[in-house]
Amino acid sequence: MITIVNPNDPMDVRDLQVFLSVAKHLHYTRAAEEVNLSQPSVSVRMRQLERDLGSKLFEQLGKKVALTEAGQLLVPYATRVIAAMSDAREAMDGLQGLECGAIRIGASTTPGMYLIPRTIAHFKRRYPKIEVHLAVKDTRQIEDGVIRNEFDFGFVGGHLAGDEVDVLPWITDEIILIVPPGHLLARKRSVTPQDLCSEKFIFRERGSATRAVVDSHLRKFHVDAEAVMEIENPESVKKAVQNGLGIAFISAFAAATDLKAKTLVAVEIRNLIIRRELKIVFRRDKHLSRAAQAFIEMAGE
Repeated sequence: MITIVNPNDPMDVRDLQVFLSVAKHLHYTRAAEEVNLSQPSVSVRMRQLERDLGSKLFEQLGKKVALTEAGQLLVPYATRVIAAMSDAREAMDGLQGLECGAIRIGASTTPGMYLIPRTIAHFKRRYPKIEVHLAVKDTRQIEDGVIRNEFDFGFVGGHLAGDEVDVLPWITDEIILIVPPGHLLARKRSVTPQDLCSEKFIFRERGSATRAVVDSHLRKFHVDAEAVMEIENPESVKKAVQNGLGIAFISAFAAATDLKAKTLVAVEIRNLIIRRELKIVFRRDKHLSRAAQAFIEMAGE
């Protein structure tokens, strides 16, 4: 069956990009900053899109912007259109081999700060003409970004999303307990999970894969850990531990330099070993360009 597109339909891909940005932020000014337009231009485009579709897409609830039922219905269709256009561009770039193009990578905090930059450096030495864009956020934000096609693929410490993404195993990470060198636990060869019950902990933020796996293991051993602080950045977690504010669980990749310098001490916990599989995620219906495939292969070397 051949579908006839109305040649008089003025709706364009740019309108849909702007719509998705407003739908994500529910704020015209923040959307305008993201799509490089003025706030009035965004408003004009959305009014025009509503006229084209014959439906109101947003409504004002007091000072807040909300999606109408029609707006909610449009989001997945607009996402697919933008993804298809992005795939088409990548396919065209693929005809040029690996001499041009761009890849958009999302990474959760541990891989994004301690592993992926090394791969990017290696990749850029081999393919200097390919642009590489990296965003570092928590696992939930990266998987949401992959689903919305903001990233071609993502490196994450845990898999939270559902059937919309495919998952590839990548490398194994160990989560270790770190304390300052003068801490009582640092003097012991090993401790039990119950020894931790009286300690004050610095945790990663909720939404972090590190936090999720630590919480799960502590519950199994009935350790009710007292959280004195939640910090998003592992470098800040390490500084807080070094300054005696508490102890923390952190990726061995994040702590490696500090352990070698002896500014932190890793404490072994009997019967409690926390490992997780770092993963690569991408949209199930996503066409991965040759550049994206080459980067993923290099990351696994």
